[in-house]
Amino acid sequence: MLVTKVGAAIGVLLFATCALAAYDPAPTPSGEVIFLENFEGESAWVNSAAEKYTGKLISSKDPNGDTGKRVGNAAQHYGSGVKIAEPIDPSKGFTFQYEVTLNQGLECGGAYVKLLTETPDLDLKELDGDTPYTIMFGPDKCGGTNKVHMILRHKSPKTGEIEEKHLSMPPTVKIDQLPHLYTLTIKPDNTYEILIDNEVSKEGSLLEDFEPPINPPKEIDDPTDSKPEDWVDEAEIPDPEDSKPEDWDEEAPRMVPDEEAEMPEGWLVDEPDMIADPEAEMPDDWDEEEDGVFEAPLIENPACAAAPGCGEWERPEKLNPDYKGKWYPKMIPNPDYVGEWAPKQISNPDYFLDETPLASIGKIGAAAVEIWTMNSGILFDNFLATYDEMVADDYAEKTWRAKHDLAVEREAAEAQAKAESGGMMAMVERLSKHWIFKPIRPYIEPIVDGGFKNVDPTAMLVVLIGIPVLLLVALYTCCSGKPRAADPKKTDEPQADDKPEEKAEEAEAEEEEEEEEEKEVVEEVPVKRRTRRAQ
Repeated sequence: MLVTKVGAAIGVLLFATCALAAYDPAPTPSGEVIFLENFEGESAWVNSAAEKYTGKLISSKDPNGDTGKRVGNAAQHYGSGVKIAEPIDPSKGFTFQYEVTLNQGLECGGAYVKLLTETPDLDLKELDGDTPYTIMFGPDKCGGTNKVHMILRHKSPKTGEIEEKHLSMPPTVKIDQLPHLYTLTIKPDNTYEILIDNEVSKEGSLLEDFEPPINPPKEIDDPTDSKPEDWVDEAEIPDPEDSKPEDWDEEAPRMVPDEEAEMPEGWLVDEPDMIADPEAEMPDDWDEEEDGVFEAPLIENPACAAAPGCGEWERPEKLNPDYKGKWYPKMIPNPDYVGEWAPKQISNPDYFLDETPLASIGKIGAAAVEIWTMNSGILFDNFLATYDEMVADDYAEKTWRAKHDLAVEREAAEAQAKAESGGMMAMVERLSKHWIFKPIRPYIEPIVDGGFKNVDPTAMLVVLIGIPVLLLVALYTCCSGKPRAADPKKTDEPQADDKPEEKAEEAEAEEEEEEEEEKEVVEEVPVKRRTRRAQ
């Protein structure tokens, strides 16, 4: 029925409108922050001018009306960054977090962020893959790779060489289409935490959990050492006194025919499994001189369908009770065994002990998205850095938590709407064609065409106000007994274009159909209200 089906869609639209009113895309942080980018004001992000970066991050609103930066096209490189006014000093410990929404999933590509090293000549227009960074953090997935990167670029206090240190056993990426929050907290005591959706996903020590380790080992293998030729490292050997038993038959097969098996009753020995198709005919364009003698294609023998089998019967096989396989002598301890050989250890000439590695990774002067991806629609939002992790936590609850919960509720509402209406989009499309809603049809159609995504708030407001108003008008018209303004050809008065009686009968049938629709509207208004309250 029309209004029952409309109710679910109205509920979803009401939910979306309420979300727009309730969600604050730019709340005030509860304390001091070093860097905050929510894209609600004028953006200071700079696109790289390097030829490689053909993709450009574009401003885009989510269903809550919250603005972020979105990957516009798949299969492109993206390079864009923003300067941080006050460079971040990692040695103080800090928290960095941002949101990622994978609107099209993530099959192959990155959604990570590079925290670029502060240098006097840092120019974001020259951003490329070789631009020095202090920390790389965030999701990356392609093929067998599925991890949340945490990479530090550490400078050796002994040689000055910079080396990437990768987190061992990193967390995996959330690949659904909900907004997710990725948070990295680094502390002055050389510990770290990675949070996904404000829950700890990985924590540990900077000095123990990275490969290669921040501090190299004191001793290393002697590269000049080699295993002596007479070194015996086989712990066991075949027993030279053991011999194969006389009754051991290595040639005995593993499987043998089952001599106790009998051919099933009804087996058709004289019937083949496949026969020529008796209904097949030689094609008209078949030339036997060129194509050879025509042979009908084979089909399964219909006579075999009801029989246990056709053709020659063969005994099934069973395991050979005399099977033993190849004989091997038993193993005994090797009397000449010396042990596993390993090269001798020598002092590591590159050894150093850096007990404050966060002072050796460089200050952070900018945040950058420098990625390649095969998926479009990746939406970045709410970048924040602070020395107070409680400020980050509070901001996450105000932004990501509220946004995530609304997205979950929206998915549930849409699923319920589809279940109740048999397909919300199809139902709203039918709704837009009903005569009652003709005045607001131009506002309904863009909502349907857009699949209820990125809905224009103005159009949504017109639809939400227009639907109940027009329903009330229809209800009033029906209950008051006043007929709806009709087409002249549907009156009882003779008209200039009146034709034979079937024309009048057709008009009468159309009028009855419209009256039925009006009755449906009247009967089902209470159902619509219950559906809306249920939302």
